[in-house]
Amino acid sequence: MMIQKAVQKMIDNDQNGFDQLFDMYHKKIYFFCIKNGLSVEDSEEIVQEVFVKFWNSRRGIDPNKNVQAYLYTIAQNTIFDEYKKRIKRKAAEDYQLHLLQPTNNTQETVAYNELEELIAKTLRNLPEKRKLVFELSRYKGLSNREIAEQVGITVKTVEAHLTLALQEFRAVFKQAEIIGIAGIMLSIFY
Repeated sequence: MMIQKAVQKMIDNDQNGFDQLFDMYHKKIYFFCIKNGLSVEDSEEIVQEVFVKFWNSRRGIDPNKNVQAYLYTIAQNTIFDEYKKRIKRKAAEDYQLHLLQPTNNTQETVAYNELEELIAKTLRNLPEKRKLVFELSRYKGLSNREIAEQVGITVKTVEAHLTLALQEFRAVFKQAEIIGIAGIMLSIFY
């Protein structure tokens, strides 16, 4: 009964209800994360993320349902998303390293260095917010939703910034007549 009252308080935007539920369940969720192979730091971050999602979804919670099961489901999905993000980031890093490592051929090394400078110059010339969005997406591996939350813009604005940045890269590569190598680079940026 106490849990149902705390849930109802939370649904009614009462922070005390949320605090009660957090106190009851945060350690259980933390150890669930540890049991699923996350480090102490990652587990602490996941717990925070789970409870943020829990608070944000409070309007759709049924106080008569099992809150603990709901929290574990959020935790399991968040852990799964974290592992997917790590796998994607690792695969992209490995792929980039494989593609971008120059051979001993001097001509390829020069072309690689020119391309690297062209990318850096193009990135420097992007408007600040577009540059930030692009770097968070392509270098940090954040989702459009995560970028939107971090930068304080809508997901549609994130998508627009990415589209415009990629158009700029295509135009610069085309103008520099390095479409073959640029194609490889753009495939990395996608």
